[in-house]
Amino acid sequence: MIVRYKQAFQIIVLFALLTSLMPGSVSALAVATPPVDMFQWPWQQGEAWIAMDGFDNGTRRLPSSPHNYKIGGAVDFAPHVNMKIGEDTSNFWVTAAAAGTIIEKSTCHVKIDHGNGWITEYWHLDNLQVAFGAAVYRNQRLGVIADSKYQKVCTGNEYPGPHLHFVMRPKMKETIFSGWIINYNVVTNKTTFTKAGQTLGSYVPILNVPNLQIVLRDPITWDIVYKGSVDAYRYERWPFQLSEPTKFTVTATATTSGLSPVVVLLDANGNEISRASNILTSTQPAGNYFVQIQPEAGNGFYNLLLHKEDISEPTPTPLPTEPSVSTVVIPTSINAGETVSAAVNLNNIPVDGYTSTEFTCTYNPVLVGVSNIVVAGLFGTDPVTAINGPQNGTFIVAIAGSNGNRATVSGTAFTFGVTGLQDGETTLKCTARISKGDKVLSDILSIGDSLTVVGNMSTAPTLIPVTPTPISTQNPNPSPPTIAGQVLASKPVTVSLYNADNSLAASVAANPDGTFNLVTSAGTYTVIATADGFLNAQGSATLTVGNVVTMPVVSLIAGDIDGNGVIDQYDALTVGMSYNTALPASADLNADGVINVLDLEILARNYRRSGALAW
Repeated sequence: MIVRYKQAFQIIVLFALLTSLMPGSVSALAVATPPVDMFQWPWQQGEAWIAMDGFDNGTRRLPSSPHNYKIGGAVDFAPHVNMKIGEDTSNFWVTAAAAGTIIEKSTCHVKIDHGNGWITEYWHLDNLQVAFGAAVYRNQRLGVIADSKYQKVCTGNEYPGPHLHFVMRPKMKETIFSGWIINYNVVTNKTTFTKAGQTLGSYVPILNVPNLQIVLRDPITWDIVYKGSVDAYRYERWPFQLSEPTKFTVTATATTSGLSPVVVLLDANGNEISRASNILTSTQPAGNYFVQIQPEAGNGFYNLLLHKEDISEPTPTPLPTEPSVSTVVIPTSINAGETVSAAVNLNNIPVDGYTSTEFTCTYNPVLVGVSNIVVAGLFGTDPVTAINGPQNGTFIVAIAGSNGNRATVSGTAFTFGVTGLQDGETTLKCTARISKGDKVLSDILSIGDSLTVVGNMSTAPTLIPVTPTPISTQNPNPSPPTIAGQVLASKPVTVSLYNADNSLAASVAANPDGTFNLVTSAGTYTVIATADGFLNAQGSATLTVGNVVTMPVVSLIAGDIDGNGVIDQYDALTVGMSYNTALPASADLNADGVINVLDLEILARNYRRSGALAW
């Protein structure tokens, strides 16, 4: 009998080992986790979708379901809650989560091989845009979600409504999508998503904004065409070497409609030397360099060519050794109707760096038009920006490093496009006021550049800056024992008590120093402190007759200008739209009577914070 038990045990162990090695299971042979910035969510960048369902432990689905966490897991996504069968899904585009090759395709799904054993699957699609065997770039449209009525979903679907069934193999749990980590609790059978301290569950919008990924490609050499792909958050960096002083031209030619590539020349340490749209010509001494390709607009594939020129050029005049801002235009002469890229650089930044900078740029609006202002990564990968204009020959760009980031090395702060309108020569110059976080703005030396326009346009292009309309703030309804405390903010504070059914019980305006004292009836309340332009603080208190409950001192978090509970670029846009004015008051975060880069700097310290502060 003992021998039989021993044999049975050996069979069980052998079966478990064989099962762990079957395709589709997560075993000890699983490949390495992908780089943190490689994958995005499988819908268009900048959009927010919701997760309808996540991983499963076998209690809601069969153990063989792709959702089972033991075989890698899957998540069902949708553009919004309450998706209806037959609703118009023609604009709900599913996109590639990373660059790769289509290795499987049917009428309702595709599968992409991203190399190194990483595979993604996209199910329940219609209007597929890709072919079997085709190369795809990240964020490329694959198809739309089937509407589940006229456009049928794949066989085996477990949910009848329109949605995307998304699979990552060998497993999703350790793969990071647009900075979001997937969490799973096997006991509660719940899937959540975490990024920058914020955790979201099902049916809550998840924003698809990847962290910047800079991909190091293979070395390049003369007169060979190389192929690459970029998107708004994915740049490619190609190394090359010069054995002697050389004049050369780098050409990046878009092969995807809508892509406008920018060529950036970097030294061996990754510091920017120069940049240009599509074609860059430069003369450099012997040494190691990089060519970085990034999009000025659009995303997709491009061809890259490095060519050696025969004629040398003089070395550019060196910049001053003191802190300065320089505006550089390459080339310095264009025909009317052509567009050139201008770069605004901060030079000789001191060791302690800048927390924010306000640029004021001027040009002749009769001769040129300005558009496509793009902020670079000088203040970190997630800077907060506010843009005012361009109009009447001027515009303002304010940039602040978020969450303590600051500019500490010289480089390009932002670029903008300049389109020739009429024959003549104009000066392009950006002045700068810098902040080191001491609430003081200081001027630095500014160096401009000139641009010559040859010819005239019969009809000048209309350059209209697009800015979203800010969302209006939501103010609590004021209304009326004892609760006391202090709430610190640079704005007037209101403290409100809410009943268990979320109805308002009483409220009081805090004193100028933030102290408050509110008398009401006995009971248990939710206590919320609010201030215009700040995230709320929320706690609870049980009040009894004859007792005073003293809440702890709390400091509200500044930056939620539109009052939607998240401090993000929409709040920064309001600063830009209201620059050098006093309204809306919610944007004047330091309450000094003017909205400018100092308010943006306050917002930047709390960038991406969301939700109520625990009180």
